[in-house]
Amino acid sequence: MKNNSSIFWGAILVAFGFLMLGIVNDWFQFEVSIREIAKYWPVLIILGGVAVLFNHKKTVFNPTTALLVAFAIPLAIYNASTTAIDHVKDKIEGDLNFDFDDDNDDSDFTFEDDSVKSENFSQNFNVPFDKTVEEVDLEIGGGAAEFFLSEPESGNLFEANTKLFGNKFNLEEEKIGTKQDIKFKMNSKNNNNNIRIGKGMNNDVHLKLSKTPIWNLDMGIGAGELKFDLSDYKIKDISLKTGAADISLKLGDKMKEAKVKVESGVAKIKISVPKGVACQINMEGALNAKDFDGFTKTNSGTWKTDNFDSAEKKIFIDLESGLSAVSVNRY
Repeated sequence: MKNNSSIFWGAILVAFGFLMLGIVNDWFQFEVSIREIAKYWPVLIILGGVAVLFNHKKTVFNPTTALLVAFAIPLAIYNASTTAIDHVKDKIEGDLNFDFDDDNDDSDFTFEDDSVKSENFSQNFNVPFDKTVEEVDLEIGGGAAEFFLSEPESGNLFEANTKLFGNKFNLEEEKIGTKQDIKFKMNSKNNNNNIRIGKGMNNDVHLKLSKTPIWNLDMGIGAGELKFDLSDYKIKDISLKTGAADISLKLGDKMKEAKVKVESGVAKIKISVPKGVACQINMEGALNAKDFDGFTKTNSGTWKTDNFDSAEKKIFIDLESGLSAVSVNRY
């Protein structure tokens, strides 16, 4: 009995571990998410109790129960921490319509139904181009919005056109020597930084950046979509912090060295880098689906392109994520 039970529970653990490994690394295609699996964490506790009954000493201090409980604990924590996200409909797509129910008056979100007419704010901003400017630090702070990028037609250094519901952006800019500092942040009309979301609403932010100077981008967005083609821009540094979002960045080869840092919660992240530029990826976070085509894993948490040591131009990517689908491809 002892040998048979050990083989049985050993097989269960191996099968479960292999299944989890395959889902995390996107080996299998299931119509079920980690979040759905996490809801069944109590099953592991039940199996742990069964393992006690099968144990000849009838003690909870046995390897099988310990392993099952060890699996159950992180799943239980993850399930609890993502309860709020369960209100978000399956995916962040298209025009980002949100439909929440919330009884907490102190929430960071203000919710409206279709019977309430929302206030639509449209704004236009611009920063003239000074030919002495060589480098720009741009800080962007936004809530739930869809961000677009293009080049200004008027020759300005920076332009922005926004369409928001219940929120406004503020622009601050300062020039020091050859560097321009631009702060472009979202504030609600009552200045409490709440994100105003209602069914059928779209928050659109159209950014236009000159391709002449070197850019350092510091972006913080909430739930939203950001797809930037930066292949023709001189990007020195990108820092991006986001919650539940769909992120796409296409980088170019205009700089000898570029750094990208992304911190995300539950997100879909795609980064494209040129084949002629070497790239190194450092990634933290266990529960992520990864696709690093064209990269070789050199050690724990680090991937490099084959030409990394010899290439003159390099891109360094640092990723910190809770539960995201992350892909880095070469074009």
